[in-house]
Amino acid sequence: MAITSRPWRGPADLVAIQAAITASWLIARPIVQVLAGDVSWWLASAPPGTEWRERIRLWVRDDEVVAWAWFMPPDAADLFLRADVAPIDRRGLIAAIGDWLVERVMWWSATSPDQPDPPVTRIMTWALDADDTLQGDLKADGFAPEEPEYSMFHRRLDDDRPLPEAPLPPGYRVRPVRLPHELEARVDVHRAAFAPSKMTVEKHTRLLDLPGYTADHDLVVEAPDGSLAAFTLVWWDPVARAGEFEPVGVHPDHRRRGLGRAVNVEGLRLLRRLGAIDAVVFSRRTNVASEALYASAGFDRLTTVRRWSRPLEPR
Repeated sequence: MAITSRPWRGPADLVAIQAAITASWLIARPIVQVLAGDVSWWLASAPPGTEWRERIRLWVRDDEVVAWAWFMPPDAADLFLRADVAPIDRRGLIAAIGDWLVERVMWWSATSPDQPDPPVTRIMTWALDADDTLQGDLKADGFAPEEPEYSMFHRRLDDDRPLPEAPLPPGYRVRPVRLPHELEARVDVHRAAFAPSKMTVEKHTRLLDLPGYTADHDLVVEAPDGSLAAFTLVWWDPVARAGEFEPVGVHPDHRRRGLGRAVNVEGLRLLRRLGAIDAVVFSRRTNVASEALYASAGFDRLTTVRRWSRPLEPR
């Protein structure tokens, strides 16, 4: 059956996209650049009123998603192809996604009051340096590699390798967030960790009902005064047996006390108890503190995520 494309239709498409991600983890682990929880997090974090039909496109065969793309104004898209897509189909999908991204950039330029200066002249996406297949597909469509932007840290958990020790200062403890009464405090510590932040109570409330979110996996560090000092949100895919930490943060008043290391190690313990094979976390390469944090928490840098771009023109 032929592959067809269509815009986002609603919550059922989130489940279908996540199923495609899970399928790729079962085939190509750990060289997969997203986890199912990423998509829930992106949806929850978006500005209220985002028109998802204009931002997300799916490519489907036999009612299964084989590829998708997520437009990020003004000039970029995250893209994903299932690991089992045949080589004969991959190049056509990449070309179709590139054409769609050009169309989206032109649409954005014609309709949005928020225009970049200077105007957009290139389109952009990302790929793992370890994903030779996707890099070859992008090169064939005229994309060229640029600088790496993120590190992909990885930890294998189905082995006997011990996790590092991560003692907490006196009076601090790691535990799951207590909802609903700690919702505002959970948002406050996120906003402090990533100031200036666009996180709101409304966005975090939206997150609670999305697939993959579990309050028991939303780990926080409680300070001696009862406030929240750090956090790690653990996303768990029980079919792929893979977990991801996104986001991770420490309140600036509580930094340099080992809290980020402690909450991440507890997240690894949680995933190991759940039966995880892999745990991953992504870090911006320019963030020296987070790069050091994940290494100290027992992760190894598996690969990097590199930007790829090509001129803004239809093919």
